[in-house]
Amino acid sequence: MKRAVTSLLFAAGCTLNLAGSLAVAADTPALWLTEQHLAGQWLTDVNGQTVPDPQSSGLTYRHGELVHIGDNSATPALRNKLLRINPATGQLVAPPLAISVNPALKQSCFAGLLAGNPDWESLTWDRLDDSTLISVTEDSSKFQLTANCARRFGVTHSTAYPTLLVKIRTDKALSFAEVVAVRPVQFPAAAQVGNFPNDGIEGLTFDNQRNLYLALEKNQANAPMLFVTPYSDDFWLSDEFVQVADLKLPLPVPDAKDHPINGLDFLPARKEGHPGYLLAAARNDDQLWVLDLSRQQPAKVVPLRFYAPTRPNSSCPPYEPLANTSIEGVAVVGDQVALVNDPWQRHYPENIKCPDNAAAFQQFSPLIFKLAIDPRWFN
Repeated sequence: MKRAVTSLLFAAGCTLNLAGSLAVAADTPALWLTEQHLAGQWLTDVNGQTVPDPQSSGLTYRHGELVHIGDNSATPALRNKLLRINPATGQLVAPPLAISVNPALKQSCFAGLLAGNPDWESLTWDRLDDSTLISVTEDSSKFQLTANCARRFGVTHSTAYPTLLVKIRTDKALSFAEVVAVRPVQFPAAAQVGNFPNDGIEGLTFDNQRNLYLALEKNQANAPMLFVTPYSDDFWLSDEFVQVADLKLPLPVPDAKDHPINGLDFLPARKEGHPGYLLAAARNDDQLWVLDLSRQQPAKVVPLRFYAPTRPNSSCPPYEPLANTSIEGVAVVGDQVALVNDPWQRHYPENIKCPDNAAAFQQFSPLIFKLAIDPRWFN
């Protein structure tokens, strides 16, 4: 689809709508929408300084704040930490919050992993119990199960060490965070997930019916997948496998190349009786996918272009385009969608153009972007 070019005079955190129209992709069951240009805000600490290398891997919106989690490749000071963010400014509202582990889990089959900076990926929370945050582990290849634990949890139909869903207990003010329960995930054998420790679950979200969705980066066919499991009040009373089901929702994947899903959230429908939509971040493609859970509409693809702000009164343009962004967190915030990127250390310095931002790119500081929810997503 041919897209118009326009100027880039817009405020931080806003969306620039380019002239354009809807177009049906020829090779995928998807509808392509107008490309959106998003001006970011640097993620800053309580003192207004850019946050260095948190390796963003999950984002959720809770009680007026964005809550951020990073993976175990973050700078050591930010591993196993939650960040509370003002969505209007991109600034932390409190110092990073350490995630502790309840002593009762020292006898768990997964105690070694939980005590050793787990590779957290994604974050969501139980809308009927705001004291429960939920995260998921990804690359646990440095850890091994004992013989007894392998007999219980060795048949994952995926990686040798299981993917773990983890309950993090907190309070309404998010003044503490403690892992209190853990359940391994068993995928359906027919899904052919494959043994890819660093390409596992990277998205979690709930719908309004208490279904928990899990987004997989890739399977044996190098394609992303979505899984689902019912979630009830007794979910965490068991420590046995969570047996997830293949959602079999059509995804706008054009070929067998890398098109992972690296962020997920739920968007309620505006039509009564409609089950809603999943919003999936296609990191490698710089796209947001709008997926209709009713299966009545084709997937919608929103192409995205990202920009970083420069200092006021700089000799540089107000915003500079990013060569590499790598979105890894999606959160619905009212009538907007917040996105956070995971600075890819190999490529992030390629973004350096203006000297103003060189230090932020060199220390792998992420940005928060905001995208207006488009009424066309519901049609």
